[in-house]
Amino acid sequence: MSLVDPWEKAAECVRAAAATVDPERHAVLTHLRNLWVALGNERHFMSVDDAAREAAVIGRLHIELVNSRQLALH
Repeated sequence: MSLVDPWEKAAECVRAAAATVDPERHAVLTHLRNLWVALGNERHFMSVDDAAREAAVIGRLHIELVNSRQLALH
């Protein structure tokens, strides 16, 4: 089972947050970064399946929040 790299996802959030001037979008990206960092810190204590499930949940949340913010901006 392929697992996304939570550190890379967290870094993406940091880069995107640094590039935005919208404080709400910055806050969303910061919270998402915190979720990815928490997974990165905890995944070594989880089974591969549990880590993959957590990554999938955070990934879906990431997509939903980023997309909902983009729709709100248009």
